[in-house]
Amino acid sequence: MMKKAFAIALSAVLAIGVTACGGGQTTTREDTNAPAAAAAAANSNKKKVDPYSGAEIKIAYIAHDIGTPNNQGWKEGIERQCAPWSNIKIDSYGAEESAEKQTQIMTDCINQGYNAIILQCSDGTALAPSVKQAEEAGIPVITVNLDCASDTVHSALVMAVDYDAGRMAAEKMAEQLGETGDIAIIQGVPGLERTDNLEKGFRDTIANYSGIKIVDAQSASFQKDTAMTVMNSFLQSYPDLKGVFAINDAMAEGAALAAESANKKGQICIWGADGEKDALTMIENGDMAGTIYTNSWDEGSTAAKIALLMIGSDYDSSALTETPKVIMEPIVVTKDTVGSIAPEDRW
Repeated sequence: MMKKAFAIALSAVLAIGVTACGGGQTTTREDTNAPAAAAAAANSNKKKVDPYSGAEIKIAYIAHDIGTPNNQGWKEGIERQCAPWSNIKIDSYGAEESAEKQTQIMTDCINQGYNAIILQCSDGTALAPSVKQAEEAGIPVITVNLDCASDTVHSALVMAVDYDAGRMAAEKMAEQLGETGDIAIIQGVPGLERTDNLEKGFRDTIANYSGIKIVDAQSASFQKDTAMTVMNSFLQSYPDLKGVFAINDAMAEGAALAAESANKKGQICIWGADGEKDALTMIENGDMAGTIYTNSWDEGSTAAKIALLMIGSDYDSSALTETPKVIMEPIVVTKDTVGSIAPEDRW
């Protein structure tokens, strides 16, 4: 009963103690569950450290590919949140899209005794044992967007909407197409929960429009250059193609560049998801039709807030029956609404 009660308490802290919104604001509440937390932590390897006391705090940020705009946005958000305290050190690592390399980085960080790890999983199944190992060593793991296997309970997941993002993109694309036409999907890496959910949300919703047909779907592994190749293939195979949904903005940008090279700029309704600044510029210029925007700075900042909360409390994920989630607020962006994203919110 104590374990269940503590799980509920921690879920409540993460649900209402850390509140995220698209405007870049987050708030935290004082921990009022210390007695329950202390009881649950009695058999834990976790060492409570007040991160604001001047004690040395080390947080690792481990990215799937640290060079992408998303990862740079999360990195900057994490750093911004921790910048006021000189004792809090953020070390960032890029795994170069390799689950094997990311697993090795996780092992190194566990051995070095980091206080917390913020992780974007390259492969949810492959990284699950490392996440479990870190938590058992008393190191809270907060995943960002790409989670580990769902049965691996850890401190928290901070994520943009996935299924609903696909749904919202499909609804707006259908409206822009007049509910008719052949379309295609540029996929991410199959098997990742977020990307699979994005595609499912899109497919389930587009199925409601009998005049729209999905004629093809190919993976570009989140890469802009690969997406250009995929888009060129689509254009050759389907000369009457009217729309493309890409699982992230980098691939949507690649599709838009291929369309422009084929003298079809603005003739194909191209949608992405994430809301990076280059995509917003392309929407303003008429190269892309829209995207689903999430403030990545805010997302990184929220992950850091949870990490600091976990470091400075008696909470331990061993008391949880499922991983608490913080879902960031999405905004549907088209040429008509892109001006609502202020310059200071463009990552």
